[in-house]
Amino acid sequence: MDTYSNLKDDILQISREMSMMFTTAKSIPGMADYSFGDWEKACDHLPAQLGEDIIRVAIVGPIKSGKSTFLNSIFKGEFVKRGAGVITSIVTRVRNGKRLRAKLYFKSWNEINAEMEAALVLFPSTGWRSENSRFDIRRARERRELARALAELSSDQLITRSTRNINNVLLSSYIKGYDTVKSLLSADDAIHVYEGDQFTDHKSFVGNESLAVYLKDVLLEIDSSHVRADIEIADCQGSDSSNPLHLAMIQEYLLLTHQIVYVISSRTGLRRADIRFLSMIKKMGILDNIIFVINCDFSEHESADDLNNLIDRIREEISMLKPDPRIYTFSALFNLFSANAGALSDKEQLRMKHWQADKTFVELSDHETDRFETVFYDDLARKRNALLLQNHIERLGVILTGFGDWIALNRDILAKDTDSVAATVKKIKKHQVKLNKIKTTINKTLSGAQPEIKTTLQQEVHRFFDKQAGSVNKSIINFIDGYGLSPHKYSPSLEDTDFTQILFLVFQDFKQAIDTYIAEAINPELIRFIQYNQKQIEEYFSSLILPFDTLMEEAFEEFNGLSDSFDAIAERNSGRPIRVPQMADIIKTNGLRPPTLIGATHYSARIKAEAIMRLGYYKAVRKSKTVFKKTSNRPGEVKIKVLDDALRRMKRETAKSIAFHLKDFRENLKFSYFFKLVEAVSASFGQTVLQHFQAYFTDLSATIERIGTRKSDKEKARRILVDLEQACQEIMAKIDGIRTEIEKTG
Repeated sequence: MDTYSNLKDDILQISREMSMMFTTAKSIPGMADYSFGDWEKACDHLPAQLGEDIIRVAIVGPIKSGKSTFLNSIFKGEFVKRGAGVITSIVTRVRNGKRLRAKLYFKSWNEINAEMEAALVLFPSTGWRSENSRFDIRRARERRELARALAELSSDQLITRSTRNINNVLLSSYIKGYDTVKSLLSADDAIHVYEGDQFTDHKSFVGNESLAVYLKDVLLEIDSSHVRADIEIADCQGSDSSNPLHLAMIQEYLLLTHQIVYVISSRTGLRRADIRFLSMIKKMGILDNIIFVINCDFSEHESADDLNNLIDRIREEISMLKPDPRIYTFSALFNLFSANAGALSDKEQLRMKHWQADKTFVELSDHETDRFETVFYDDLARKRNALLLQNHIERLGVILTGFGDWIALNRDILAKDTDSVAATVKKIKKHQVKLNKIKTTINKTLSGAQPEIKTTLQQEVHRFFDKQAGSVNKSIINFIDGYGLSPHKYSPSLEDTDFTQILFLVFQDFKQAIDTYIAEAINPELIRFIQYNQKQIEEYFSSLILPFDTLMEEAFEEFNGLSDSFDAIAERNSGRPIRVPQMADIIKTNGLRPPTLIGATHYSARIKAEAIMRLGYYKAVRKSKTVFKKTSNRPGEVKIKVLDDALRRMKRETAKSIAFHLKDFRENLKFSYFFKLVEAVSASFGQTVLQHFQAYFTDLSATIERIGTRKSDKEKARRILVDLEQACQEIMAKIDGIRTEIEKTG
């Protein structure tokens, strides 16, 4: 068992022991109905919270770089589908589990139909549909009609040749996969589990474009001794995917990750798509968490010198974005074959023997693999200890200190005679009046500060999205204005291809260019903006509660002189700083999530109708030789001019649609995320501060009444409190030991 597991088990044991102490305290005569409030809840919820704490690792890189093979090599088996289709828009998450299990999360009917509706905008010809209502894939007639219309498109040379026209692939995939998955879908999100012998069935969904299109998430659980259960490793779609929505999905997952492994194929080296993707990661502010793996194909290189030259070139190129990059070169497929030597096919065994014959490459790969695994797992261990355990142990320390104060206060009261008790309780109540004022001040300060920070956030958000000065709006509009028609792309097929098909292709190219620009250029900027303002919220409330350190110090000191117990309490609490909760924990606990910027842009059917009308008009004018005198001999000139006119209309509608979408996004970001985050941070910080005072709000006169005046009850209560105090000291020693261990491994 590793250090993290030992520390985690120790923390859970401390939590259980503290819960038992609360139960023991309630066994004091008359205290059965006493509640320790947030202290008890925190201990009760800790096991679930520790179970939810996950260190996330993202495996990213271009298509066919070997990401899936690399992930399989980590888990030492063929668990993830290798060579999955490029249409797959899912992030396959893999964790260690008690048994082999695959959870497939499917889209709802509404999500599927909405995605298809967006892909059908400006679809060539309207005659293919007999329905006038919104498209619904569940209607057999609509599926048949769309399949027929798609077949007509696919016979067109221009459409089949275009690798960027992802909408036709999307629509075709939905139609082809419908009969297979229809029984698995529902009006809500559906989850289907494949376990044991059926585990491999999930690969038919992930690796088949017509089925993968129905998925939105995959979680694999593998019974493996090689990866800890609290580590999630995700196989992300290729960073050079032609679908910008895939890129947006990767970005969303990267925000949750603690470590990124970027895989580069030694066959291709670093390409333009890699530089673009790494630049995007840098804009997001998460490039520090990255490790590079050059996935070596032994058959691709003549010699070790040839491979080393490639490594040096890649290192030099990466260094322009990230100085001193951590780069490791090995064959993921060789490692996978080595781990499964007894299960290789004849063909795989031949490849393995051929590779093993070249000792130079094998030794290099083995050495680099060892070096990578040492750094990789050490990094994860440090992150697990620092990120997952630190907060929990500190909170338990605060609770235990407060409970120790509660014990000391009650012991002191029980040790006095009747007259002394009355005098002490009177003095304590006097101090509690001041503590209550501090409590009220804290609540008022934090609550009263919310409007101010919300106003500041509103100004920041509006400035960021301002039509004139805001960088987002200006950047997108400038991109739209600068987008132009490329006649040479469409000219070869203008004479023998239906005009509406070419118009559809122009529209799809234009729309995808916008979505790609938003994903690559705007989303990283937006992410940095969100992270910056999260930091501003955290610093704002941290500065508000900072003065309460002094107030708490003064409040504790005022208990000096009441008794030896109170003096000890004051000394113990002296100089104890307020530890604020981490922003990531607050966001996770409250289920907060920023909205997604990329969305369907709305266009009217008038674009197509007007274009067809203009085509007829220009043809008529051309015959009269009044407009096209100089260019009348060029084939397709009329259609090019109509396409250009149609594109201008598309750009105008797009600008309006984008403006509306950005305004809606701005309001969602402001009200549904930032403002709710302000309220959550305020509540969490307030709770953290008040936990330090909880013992002092105890109604000690009520404690006396509960215990009563019988000598036997008082004696029993004293014995229990003495035992609890001893237990507190022992547990605090354990907490200090865990703190030291975390610091050593952090």
